[in-house]
Amino acid sequence: MKIKALLSLALLTTSLSSFAEQNNETHRVGLDISGGGASYKSSSKDGDGVGQAYLYYNYHFTPILALELGYNSGEDLDDWKCEDENDRKFTCTQNNKTLFGLGANNLEFDNFVVAAKGYYQISDNSYFYGKLGANYYDYEITRGRTKLITDDGIGFVAEAGWQYDWDNGMAVNLGYKYLDMGDLDTSSLSLGVSYRF
Repeated sequence: MKIKALLSLALLTTSLSSFAEQNNETHRVGLDISGGGASYKSSSKDGDGVGQAYLYYNYHFTPILALELGYNSGEDLDDWKCEDENDRKFTCTQNNKTLFGLGANNLEFDNFVVAAKGYYQISDNSYFYGKLGANYYDYEITRGRTKLITDDGIGFVAEAGWQYDWDNGMAVNLGYKYLDMGDLDTSSLSLGVSYRF
C-alpha cells in the first residue's frame, strides 16, 4: 500500500509542471462517496468491505495547488443475498461474516484530513489530480455492543484520480483513495461532485 502513496506523491509533484486555468476561483467544496475494502494488521478476509462519505473544502493557492481540509466517515458494508421466490416475492438474508477474523461484526471510523492537492491539466476541462496528507483517525471494531478494539491517532492519506470541471463551477471526479489508520487501513474507489467559487 505504501507504493500507492508514492504514486500519488509522484502525480502531485508532476502536476506542478502544468498550469491549470480555473478562472481564478480559489474555493471548492465537494462530497465523495466511496466503497472498497479494509484490512486490520494486514489481515483481509472476504466480507471486509467498507463504505465512506467524505466532505471537503479546498483553498487554491495557485490554479494547480490547493490545501484540502476534510471530514470522512465510514463503516463496514454488510453483504446481502436476495432470492426470488414464487416470481414476485424476494427473500433477503444478511451474510454477516466476521470482520478480519476477529469475530467482529461492526466497524466504524472517522477521519479529519489535511492534505496538499495538485492538478495536471489534460484538456480544457479535464484534469488528473493527486493528494497526499495526514488524517486524524478514530475507529471502533465491535461485536454487537461489545467493543473489541478502539484506537485513534494520526496516519496518512493518499489519493489519485480524474476530474472534469464545467465552466459553471460544477465538477465530477473519480478517484482511488488510501487511508492509513495505524493497524487499520482502507482502499476504495470514490465518485464525487464539487463546486468551485
